[in-house]
Amino acid sequence: MKIALITLLLAALISCSTAPTTPPPTVKIAKATNFKVVHKFIDKMVAKHDFDKNKLLKDFATVEFKIIGKTAKKSKKKKSKKVKQPPMSWDKYKKLTITEERIENGVKFWQNNLQTLLRAEKTYNVPAQIIVAILGIETRYGAKKGEKPTFKTLTIRAFTNYRRKNFYRKELESFLLMTRENQIPPLSVKGSYAGAMGFPQFIASSYRHYAVDFDGDGVVNLFSSTADAIGSIANYFDKHHWHDFGEIARPIILTDKKFNYAKRSTSKPKISAKDWRNKGFDIDKDINDKTKLAFIRLPQKKIDETWLTFWNFYVITRYNHDNRYAMAAYHLSEKIKQQFNSIN
Repeated sequence: MKIALITLLLAALISCSTAPTTPPPTVKIAKATNFKVVHKFIDKMVAKHDFDKNKLLKDFATVEFKIIGKTAKKSKKKKSKKVKQPPMSWDKYKKLTITEERIENGVKFWQNNLQTLLRAEKTYNVPAQIIVAILGIETRYGAKKGEKPTFKTLTIRAFTNYRRKNFYRKELESFLLMTRENQIPPLSVKGSYAGAMGFPQFIASSYRHYAVDFDGDGVVNLFSSTADAIGSIANYFDKHHWHDFGEIARPIILTDKKFNYAKRSTSKPKISAKDWRNKGFDIDKDINDKTKLAFIRLPQKKIDETWLTFWNFYVITRYNHDNRYAMAAYHLSEKIKQQFNSIN
């Protein structure tokens, strides 16, 4: 009996070891210049913007792609549907972004750049605390600007299977123009995993459209000039029609019937306070009838938090389209302002 059992086990092991197996996918490393689409892009940059073709070829040759070989067989198994994860709750998001360290360092940054922030306020009518809060959330006041090579990041996203490759191809074009305009070697630039750069984490197109030379040295430098970063954030909000020192948001409690008017997505103020009042909403009396308002709700574990938002809240969402980001920036700015005023 024991001999028979051992024989069966040996046979099973031999059959397993000799059974055909699916070869693992082969991964090849290919330079960006191996692809026709990259050469087509280079030719476009030469024809449209008069770039040096040889210089572009050298730069693109430094970027390598990982390519899955054809030996990989497609699985016949049904792909399991990805379960969409709920957004991070507002209370958790708030704890991660509005910290004592950010508040304290924000006050220090304000003190160290007081005159520049005052000049930005006077020039663009954007409050200093908002500018400081944005810098705090984006890069911890310049301490975390990103270590990913931006040229490589944009190239890989522009010419592989990224969902937004057309967007990144346009950003790559803007990046090359931006570095040439500001005499920055493209391969020297480092930023976030998605290609955002400098103190304020501008993408290349935003850098070109909104960055300003606020320190007057003849160069727009968001990588080492705090003055340029301050002025550029203020200019960004100004160009998105920031209402001069206008209100941002107020908490509001909505009844069940009115709760659905509050959106989790970005909500542009389109309806006047008077019209909201006519719909039965309890809008504070000090708000002018003509003021455009919107309602948002922030995800919580039990009951979403609801807010009445003004135009300037919507402008903050132009910097980052997440309502939680805009609300965190607003709350952080108020806490920084409160602490700054208490010691000055």
